[in-house]
Amino acid sequence: MSIGRRGWWRIGIAAALCVAGTGTAAVASGAAPLGGRAAVSADEQRVPEAEDGLQVVNVSVDRTKVRGLTVVRALVANLGPNPVTDRFTTTVRLPKGVTVEGRIFPEECQLDDRGRELTCRFRKGLGLRHSATVLVPLRIADDVRPGQRLSGTVSLQDPDRPTRVVPSRAFAIDVQ
Repeated sequence: MSIGRRGWWRIGIAAALCVAGTGTAAVASGAAPLGGRAAVSADEQRVPEAEDGLQVVNVSVDRTKVRGLTVVRALVANLGPNPVTDRFTTTVRLPKGVTVEGRIFPEECQLDDRGRELTCRFRKGLGLRHSATVLVPLRIADDVRPGQRLSGTVSLQDPDRPTRVVPSRAFAIDVQ
């Protein structure tokens, strides 16, 4: 099973939002996400006001079948008060039972030897109130049973505050 034309079109739209820096506006609008997932209000997606700097503000994954293909979509935003001028890194910890298959965005990503941790480096910083997207296509393994839930996390490191702990966001893949 492949992503298909429709899936690549959605990935292209997400990448375009990232490049244009309008992803944050899409999240703040409370618009229904792509792929038929239930809409989440803008208030549920917002990070608490006490936090600032780089944040993982949303992670979504579509349900899929055994041996199916799905995409982890993580939205990272700079909530201020200053632009991030250095490269920053996002880490996706993948659940057991999946393998990366297809093109990853951003392209500068490295999978560890065990195939469980994907580290992606963004070449440029991130302007104030701008966002970036991580897209990771995953294939569900043959030995995963229908009804099983696979869990992973997305985290990042703020280069302007290397000692600050940035909360990670969990995601789950529901296998049908």
